Amino acid sequence: MNLSTAIRSGVTALLATGMMAAFSAAAETTAGASPTAEPASLGLLDQALMKLDEKSFTVGLAYLQVTYKSTHSGAAANAQITDNGAPSPILELNSKEKILHSWTLPLGGAIIGWDINASASVFDTRYQLVNSAFRGQDIGTRVSGGYLGLAPTLFMKMGPLYPGRDIYWKLGYGIGPALFQGSGTASFGGTIHDVGSSATTLAVYQAVNWQFQIDHWNLYITGKIVLPQGSERTSLEAYGAGVAYRFGF
Repeated sequence: MNLSTAIRSGVTALLATGMMAAFSAAAETTAGASPTAEPASLGLLDQALMKLDEKSFTVGLAYLQVTYKSTHSGAAANAQITDNGAPSPILELNSKEKILHSWTLPLGGAIIGWDINASASVFDTRYQLVNSAFRGQDIGTRVSGGYLGLAPTLFMKMGPLYPGRDIYWKLGYGIGPALFQGSGTASFGGTIHDVGSSATTLAVYQAVNWQFQIDHWNLYITGKIVLPQGSERTSLEAYGAGVAYRFGF
């Protein structure tokens, strides 16, 4: 079993687990389960700090445009193959958030902190960029694979934006190692060559996330870059937006 197949199996299993947990949490709320009341004297910044002390699992769906870029010896330019935009699962594990600095704002507070984010994804790019910088054409080339990334992430978080509600803005940037597997074919000057490798390679993983968090729901704008380390200078870039459900454990 290669890395891409393993990731697909893991994504399916974890998505099912995440959705079951989300439905279970929703059922408890519907049944009348109420959270522990917070003291009336608790300030908004104190509320924000309380919300940080948990690990979380996030599952959802995004619409991303993924582009695989590769060079080839003797080619004047690199080849870029995209999926022209497609639905993609959001699957992330996050450690507890650690605070580096915090201060009070007129409404809520602001926090600079860090956590560790793990993400898994698969891709299937089959439209090569020819006459457009965004929309590819089906010329018979295709690269597919997957990656597992682990990134210590520095973030700024602001909120709660409304008293008694878990509503925040969050912006973070992370960089760390990844396991990457991607292989297929690409056209260079009209000649099709094999690119990538069927073997798993070490990669550099970068992720930028902008989130609007409403209770356990996250609205995402995200960008991710994977730079496999090998003889070919390749990269995988994914940009888009989505919605996800987050629950602590």
